[in-house]
Amino acid sequence: MSAPNSLNPSVSFREHPEKFILEHCENKQGDLEQNILEFLRRLTTVYKVKMPTLKLENFPVSLHTVQMKRAMEYFEKNKNKAA
Repeated sequence: MSAPNSLNPSVSFREHPEKFILEHCENKQGDLEQNILEFLRRLTTVYKVKMPTLKLENFPVSLHTVQMKRAMEYFEKNKNKAA
């Protein structure tokens, strides 16, 4: 079995979306917060994914920023529809 990475996550997006997102974005170059926000944008606008409930508390404290809070609020408000 290969090690988990952005192409082979060790967790399910539907069961543990925050862990999946972190795993996917941690190995990319650049700022983790910006990588996460860009990944979330692509999921909803490009791939039209219906987002599961995301909780800011399930992300590391270093990611508890205004932008991340705003993104979580947006997904909570629009949880039953894709962008």
